[in-house]
Amino acid sequence: MRRFYPISSIKDADRVSVEDLAIPSRVLMENAGRGAADAIAGRYPDAKNFLILCGSGNNGGDGFVVARHLMIYGLSATVVSTRDIGAYNPDARSAAIAAANLGVVIISSEERSDDDISELINIADVVVDALLGVGSSGEPRGEARRLMSMIEETSRIVSLDIPSGVDPDTGEAAKNAVRAEMTVTFLAEKRCMAVTPGAFHCGDVKIAQIGVPADRVLSETDVTAGFDRLSIPSLIPSVPDDAHKGTRGGLLVIGGSANFRGAPVLAARAALRAGGGLVFLAIPDFQVEGANALLPEAIFLPLPSKDGSIRFKGSDKIIEPWYERCDAVVLGPGLGRSRECERLTAYVHREWNMPLLLDADALYHLAGLEKALYPSAYRKNMLITPHVGEASRLLGNSAKNVSKRRLASCEELVIKFGATLLKGPRTLIASESERRVILEGGPFLAVPGSGDVLSGLIGAFMAMGMPILDAATLGALVHAEAGRMCGKLNGILAREIADNIKTEVAN
Repeated sequence: MRRFYPISSIKDADRVSVEDLAIPSRVLMENAGRGAADAIAGRYPDAKNFLILCGSGNNGGDGFVVARHLMIYGLSATVVSTRDIGAYNPDARSAAIAAANLGVVIISSEERSDDDISELINIADVVVDALLGVGSSGEPRGEARRLMSMIEETSRIVSLDIPSGVDPDTGEAAKNAVRAEMTVTFLAEKRCMAVTPGAFHCGDVKIAQIGVPADRVLSETDVTAGFDRLSIPSLIPSVPDDAHKGTRGGLLVIGGSANFRGAPVLAARAALRAGGGLVFLAIPDFQVEGANALLPEAIFLPLPSKDGSIRFKGSDKIIEPWYERCDAVVLGPGLGRSRECERLTAYVHREWNMPLLLDADALYHLAGLEKALYPSAYRKNMLITPHVGEASRLLGNSAKNVSKRRLASCEELVIKFGATLLKGPRTLIASESERRVILEGGPFLAVPGSGDVLSGLIGAFMAMGMPILDAATLGALVHAEAGRMCGKLNGILAREIADNIKTEVAN
């Protein structure tokens, strides 16, 4: 598990280092800059000419230290600064004077035309972005914004601490935020390195130490946990030697309609591949014969139908007797958007007091139920798994804004409905007390039915008794790994993802 820290923790760590451990702030800056210079020189062994863009704060001070050490290595370093050296704070000013004394050329951006600066950018082998650090907020302004816009087409960019224009806490990115090929961050990874869109601006992330052990100064409060495929074995629940299908969890999957017959079958297939013991598939009566041929391992509950979708009247009586056999419910794959299905969603939400996962059309109905039937649609033992479009409806916001503000949107969903898995690049999983991010996945998962497979996976783990956030985390990781194991980018079928599910037990 990787830890991504909020800026409040990073600032506290700086304070503790200076006040409690008696390490002067200029020493921290020196260590950070030297570590960054080492990382940059190591990444670009063929580069001879470096251009360092220094902003007005401590990030600019780090840039001056980098320039000096690159000169020590026998390389050419030129600095373009957004302010006069005399206007910097004491630490950054000392770093600038030391660099100038060693022969680093320092140029004021305010005194140079766009053409002059463009020429410097064009002849540089590598551009170092030291414009805006973790202390900046809001849209970039002034000379920093000007320089950022001038390197938008530059490929070899290294950002110090964070890419300029990326919010370090939320991962939101300004219009012309720097897209780095590598980011050398100091002490520890920041939250924006986990959360998109900011994470996609960071490139490869390297950590440069500042001369104090991270575990001595960093608080674990409010940390965002990042999970990759290496986390899978530690999350998979063990299976006792005397296990039988009844002890491996019972999952009820409710969904299906005339136009989306495959969705609930894919969810059930994934649940069985994940190791689920009993999977009850409650689908429209007209669908049972075909689904049984595809998945004879499931137990089928034929639900009355009307106009191609499930009819609520009578459905409740069919699924009620199975309540004691079920340990979790997945509602929504292929369900449809009829008024009858809205009533079914309301019934399950209200009456089935067991771990519940809502996906697909159940989320469509949930948005209406919040306003029509409930003072609150929040449920403590519920997980919702929206993609961006579904999240936008649930929040009454645009999909564009949800994509731009993924972390904030996920947190808003948690407050309104409960535990949330927000699908997309760097899938987010959150509850009221935790934030997690999935560091696996990719466009190979963007195929029809992939979300249904994910729902079945998570549902199976919930039915096994896993805590909801652990089930969601393991499900998302196994889902990503199954997609990767398909071995191709295009032409993947959702059933191939389901059939590639591997959950080796940890006994």
